[in-house]
Amino acid sequence: MPRISRRVPLAPIVGVILGLVIAFAVIRMWPKPKAAPSQTKDPQALAGAVLPEDAGALDEVLFHYVARLEPVIAGPYKDFLLTLDPKTRLVAVVARGEADALHKFLRRIDVTFTIDARTRVVEVEGPISTWSKDRALVTGPAKPGDRTGLLVPAPPDGQWKERANDWHTLAFVASAMPERYYVNELPLVFDAGDFAVTGSRVVIDVNLYVKNRPRGIASPAAMRELIAKLLARDVVMLGADDGDVPRHHMSMYMTPVGDGVVLVGDPRAAIPVVGDKYVPGEQSPETGEPLRADFSDAMLARFDRAARELEAAGFRVVRIPTVPFDDKTYFAYTNGVYETRAGKKIAWVPQYGEAKLDEMARAVYAGLGWEVRPVAVRVAYPFHGTIGCLVNVLARG
Repeated sequence: MPRISRRVPLAPIVGVILGLVIAFAVIRMWPKPKAAPSQTKDPQALAGAVLPEDAGALDEVLFHYVARLEPVIAGPYKDFLLTLDPKTRLVAVVARGEADALHKFLRRIDVTFTIDARTRVVEVEGPISTWSKDRALVTGPAKPGDRTGLLVPAPPDGQWKERANDWHTLAFVASAMPERYYVNELPLVFDAGDFAVTGSRVVIDVNLYVKNRPRGIASPAAMRELIAKLLARDVVMLGADDGDVPRHHMSMYMTPVGDGVVLVGDPRAAIPVVGDKYVPGEQSPETGEPLRADFSDAMLARFDRAARELEAAGFRVVRIPTVPFDDKTYFAYTNGVYETRAGKKIAWVPQYGEAKLDEMARAVYAGLGWEVRPVAVRVAYPFHGTIGCLVNVLARG
């Protein structure tokens, strides 16, 4: 994301991260892979439904590995990978020349070497970022034996090197496994985090419209209608104007958790725990200034509006503590990974090292019947994402 954002090369915030100046930044100077994205504007071309985020076993998961960012990603990856079901297949995307570093990393976090043994490595042109979730929406096969669709956005600005290279990573994956994957380019600017998928419904918000307004999308309603056509799904849209709901990705303030339930962040619940002047100690990657909690009326209203509109759409809303800092940075307990396997609901939930707050968030999930698997993300969150952004689910049972 340097300075350290998800839109510029990453910069250090604490001693251990010092030297990661180009961090999660992003190119577009590479030879194209064999399987270049094709374009579609016809929903019939999208053979399968977009994968839900709150149901089905994790059959295959993709993640990016960037050696220079190990201080940021080691903790989240270890907590997540070590607690996956051993039947979950893994695909790791690395820049050329970093495969050996990946294997060493996996063997350090798992001395049994079993994670390394079941990881398929795909080398791509680098540099890349670690934000694999946002690179593609995934559609399941329409019927057994069909391929999985990887839906990528319109090409990004080539000046952001890692992001531009990231755009091609799915084509490399499809080239490496052509019997299993194909790539389609949608006529939109988006990150996968701009969508929340549950059952037969897709939830989007006004932030997606703001991104695509320069492409000629006339209104939020037009945005909703286009998504409904492209994905052939019922679409719920939150907000009508920029700033109506929290900015950045939807998982920063909400997530579906099955059975018609949606978790929505509740900053008010965090105030008695951390204080209304909370300063966590990390710096903003954009300004270099200390992050400070934003419990302003305007910020609270964004979360409240999202909750109201989700309830109006027929969801059961459950509030969960959160701490907003700015328009991209949150203690977001909704930015997790979810599976249902053999009747058990499992949630990999971000943990921020604030013991009482973390405990409160875990209790919300437990009260809804989820087994919580904690993922330490304190080092990663200043860069505007956590475990839900670091991995992309390619197949669900």
